[in-house]
Amino acid sequence: MVAHLTMILLIYFLAAMAVHAMHQRHLSRPEDEGFEQILLIPSNQEQRIEGIVRALCRDLLYRGKSFRLTVIADRTEAETITIIEKLMRRQGMEPMYLSAVPADIEQVVQNDDTFRLIDLRESRR
Repeated sequence: MVAHLTMILLIYFLAAMAVHAMHQRHLSRPEDEGFEQILLIPSNQEQRIEGIVRALCRDLLYRGKSFRLTVIADRTEAETITIIEKLMRRQGMEPMYLSAVPADIEQVVQNDDTFRLIDLRESRR
């Protein structure tokens, strides 16, 4: 009988500790940082794109930022776009699309800190 009561008290104690830890984690989260526009150039990254988009969403949501994802891709990257659409719909969001990379995209990103460019194209050497 005593062993059962001790076990019950131990379970309640562990549950209370877990609630306390989650509450402290919630309090230590940074304040909302506003809005960010993400420009993503996937370039046929079917194998990696799911992990990249999940990590990006997790990071932004944890920091309290709202964001909009704009995918810059042409029709040859249909499978990559399908994966991105599926992941964003799970987040309750709809990505925007551009069919070609704007010529001045580097300047826009450098001059405006609300934009983040994620370019997955292979570098040309």
